[in-house]
Amino acid sequence: MSILQVESLVKEYKGKGRNKSNVFKALNGIDLSVDSGEFIAIMGPSGSGKTTLLNILSGIDADYSGTVRISESCIEEMSKDELALFRRQRMGFVFQDYNLLNSLTLRENVMLPMVLDEQEVKVINAKTDETLSLFDLDEVKNKYPYNVSGGQQQRAAICRAIINDPDVIFADEPTGNLDSKSSSTVMKCFSRLNSLKGATIVMVTHDPFAASFCKRVVFIKDGEIGFERVREGERKAFFDTILESLAFMGGGEDDL
Repeated sequence: MSILQVESLVKEYKGKGRNKSNVFKALNGIDLSVDSGEFIAIMGPSGSGKTTLLNILSGIDADYSGTVRISESCIEEMSKDELALFRRQRMGFVFQDYNLLNSLTLRENVMLPMVLDEQEVKVINAKTDETLSLFDLDEVKNKYPYNVSGGQQQRAAICRAIINDPDVIFADEPTGNLDSKSSSTVMKCFSRLNSLKGATIVMVTHDPFAASFCKRVVFIKDGEIGFERVREGERKAFFDTILESLAFMGGGEDDL
């Protein structure tokens, strides 16, 4: 069953100054469908539109034409208040720079969405500890973000993203600030989340290693979907396929 449906998505930027009459299409008629329980990556060269696409799908950018439907709800038809509530309750977000609050412990950061929804204290405590345990954060859960590693911060950010059982999780370059060992740990957590919990994950990344953990990779260039690759065997073979696909698209060194 499709949980995310995108139809005829167009994002335009108008020029400034003497170039006001010029229009640049960052996204040019994107159609995309993501099934419940899928783990997909969106990849492409710098400036291809992948981050713009994620910002629209996650409700950050509302200035576009076309349709974005999540769990049968069209987000462009929502008021600002309705969208804010929908984003908090039905979407999860993982960012490159973690976005944790330094004034709160990891455990307090993770439980924050449930606190904002005024759920019962007993439920909040039980679910928070269960989620932290799933991501092997028991030993550091009472520490502050600045006292733990980047990988531990990102795992806490993932815990926070899933604490309200969102319909879909959006991740923007989640391994961008991590070393190779931490990147591997974080991506294994995403994979475990997908396989054990059936979480739907849409991730933008320039990193073929991170993308190799996904089940499907959608490649975009110049604001359009070029093609996609589906993982059918071992992750190592899929990693090689992704590298070949990026080279075919003309991705530069920055994209690899």
